[in-house]
Amino acid sequence: MGGFKSFTNIFPITVTCALYRDKNKVPKNGKLLLESQHFPAKSIFELDEYDNMSSEDILEALCENDDGFSKLYQHDPDYLISKHYFVIEPCETAFTLDVEPISYPDKCELKQLHLLTRHGSRYPDAPVILAMDQLEKVFANVSVAREWHKNPFPMERNYQLLPRGEIEPYYDGKQSILRYNKFWKNYKKITGRYDPEVVKFQAGAYARCGASAMAFSEGLFNGDGPLDTCKNQPVYVWNIPADQDNIIEMYNNCLLANETVLDNNPTYDEQKYIYGNKTLKPIADRMTNDYGIYPPLDPNLVPSIFYACQFWVLHFNRTDAWCSLLSEHDIIRSIYFFDMTNYYKFSYGNPLNERLGCVYYTQLVNSVYDFLNGNSIMVADLKNGHWHTMYAVLTTLGVARNPYPLTANLTLSQIKRLKYTLGKSIYLSSTIYFEIYTCSDSPKVRIVLNFEPLLIPGCESEYCEWSTFKEILGDKIGCDFNKLCKNPKKP
Repeated sequence: MGGFKSFTNIFPITVTCALYRDKNKVPKNGKLLLESQHFPAKSIFELDEYDNMSSEDILEALCENDDGFSKLYQHDPDYLISKHYFVIEPCETAFTLDVEPISYPDKCELKQLHLLTRHGSRYPDAPVILAMDQLEKVFANVSVAREWHKNPFPMERNYQLLPRGEIEPYYDGKQSILRYNKFWKNYKKITGRYDPEVVKFQAGAYARCGASAMAFSEGLFNGDGPLDTCKNQPVYVWNIPADQDNIIEMYNNCLLANETVLDNNPTYDEQKYIYGNKTLKPIADRMTNDYGIYPPLDPNLVPSIFYACQFWVLHFNRTDAWCSLLSEHDIIRSIYFFDMTNYYKFSYGNPLNERLGCVYYTQLVNSVYDFLNGNSIMVADLKNGHWHTMYAVLTTLGVARNPYPLTANLTLSQIKRLKYTLGKSIYLSSTIYFEIYTCSDSPKVRIVLNFEPLLIPGCESEYCEWSTFKEILGDKIGCDFNKLCKNPKKP
């Protein structure tokens, strides 16, 4: 039996040229379902020429001039987000109000909260926008990218929050009220209304951090204030000038880190070289062959394609553009490139990073000391910063450490088993809380990352003795940041 009608009886209209890549995988019963939109338009509308052809000949004819469309990958954006392949928090946790209040340890009361959170979802930063400009030029004559290769992100919007990025911290505030319900009720009993000396908001000196802090305060205090029908509560969000802020912007202000870790880092450079040749180059070569890219695709652009994929999902909920060039395994290997980079530049891959959060911990310890000794009425210190701030704070304490170094030679299986990554731990609007308890015997502290408790190395349980916590930090408390970073003395 021949002809197009019999072909479509055997192969549902959803069959594509992807079948033709491996004739051994052509199903006898036609049950492999892929999107029909990948057929060349001619094959859908000009069917007469196929009336007397065999099914295999039809398949060959359909695929002969498909220009790579059959080799595009299809992804469900919700699936990719749920697998933590991006720095986008799944909606199921980002926007839920189904939150259980925490329980306190026996004979303990939660007395103080210290929050460090990453700002909400944003536009790409300037380097990523420039990389997308480069991709636009590279893919200008690539058939599969004809409809979407242009960069939709204007430079003047770089780093600015999206509407989602304003809603995320708002929900973080609402979730804090629910999770720490008893704590916040006690605060309201003590103060009666908002008091900036009791609840302090601090943000990095950038719009995205300040706006996120304001949105968090709306979630926390909405309905308690004096403004308008919604009873909004204005709050004071303070900041330190970025070039003086060693609490939130520590990496920007450490000369040694900039000269020997962020740049001129031979250990990282070696790993990057290996990963580029072993992993990124095969992906680039496959794209070059599949999509007819000329000159051949530079492997260094593969991470940029991943970034474009991520931002198209974040902004447009679309995976039919840059994401369609990447298989699921390509996506996993691409985000790992950034996890590996951050490991050597911002985390345990360099010993300097194990001290760079020392100013953050110095002010935290001093704040707790003042409160416990009756010298302060502050019960909540709520800071909004960046992913690199969170890396410094976690690394300086020695928590959120993966069981093996993030090297270029990790297998795909090892990469999948990593627990602490950008996508799983330090995604947009992620949170770190330090809970300070007074107990019948002695004060205790617990750290929770996205509401998952972390065991501090050297502590017997997740509720760590305050004295032990300080011993673990040791001389990091009261550090001389300028000496540590070999910063020049200011006149």
